[in-house]
Amino acid sequence: MIETSQLQTLVAVTKAKSFSKAAEDLHVTQSAISQSIKNLERKIGVKLFKRSGKRVVLTQEGEKLYHLAQNFLSQMVETLDEITHDKTSMNGVIRIGTLTGIGKSWLAPEMLDFASTHKDLTVSLNLGFQENLVREFENYRLDFLILPEEGLPTLGEKQLIGEESSVLVFPDSDEFKIDSNTTLEELSAFPTILFQDEGDGLYLKWCREKFGQIPKRINKKYIINSHGNMLQAVQKGLGVAVVPLHVLRRSYYKDKVGSLMDFQVSNGKFYVVYHKDAHELTRIRTTLERLTRAENPLSSAP
Repeated sequence: MIETSQLQTLVAVTKAKSFSKAAEDLHVTQSAISQSIKNLERKIGVKLFKRSGKRVVLTQEGEKLYHLAQNFLSQMVETLDEITHDKTSMNGVIRIGTLTGIGKSWLAPEMLDFASTHKDLTVSLNLGFQENLVREFENYRLDFLILPEEGLPTLGEKQLIGEESSVLVFPDSDEFKIDSNTTLEELSAFPTILFQDEGDGLYLKWCREKFGQIPKRINKKYIINSHGNMLQAVQKGLGVAVVPLHVLRRSYYKDKVGSLMDFQVSNGKFYVVYHKDAHELTRIRTTLERLTRAENPLSSAP
């Protein structure tokens, strides 16, 4: 394997047209220059320099390697300068992964404002499934991961984002007369909008906390894995649903549906996880500060 120092020696000798002058320029001995060139020639199996009077000049093969070395070293210097600059600036890319619900209702609007503030920063959001997001973070393809406590990876440092709660919503019409005295049997009779067919976790948890049990039968009406679209379906009168409170409060439909606000169920705490070794980068620290502001984004109004 050719070493960077050997390429630097090759470029220095070519420019100086002398081993001794190249040694002065690199602040090493002439024997060190000669040995470096010999080792390089031995590795690639060709002669790189030939004598021309008191000067040394490149062979045809040496010319090809010289141009490659010059380009490589130039690009390396530019890249190192860029990395060093990015360390103390808001340049570069920030990659954040989280679940679709919290991503659409809170993270995307928050980062849209953040990206507008920092003109030289690129923000990349990955909204998806927990298992895929954890894998991306563990493979260092995400800088931040925002997930509920039970879904956090063992890798990385974590800070609390906030605690999510959910609430029952229903159409604002005479057909859906629901209040704090409504029984589980009465609730089960209403058509229901679910996040997923095999069991809507938020709906079942809300029922368990409210009534001490889950319904034996659910009158399924509409199933879609988007809390925003669930609210739209509620507003159209299709049925009742349980959605995260932060989704409701940031939704266009927040004043167009009924809700049982006097009974909210905690869905657990959400944390932001980041790679400890990246904390020295200004863009990482600044983004972390923005994500962990004192207010709870999972329950407070925008």
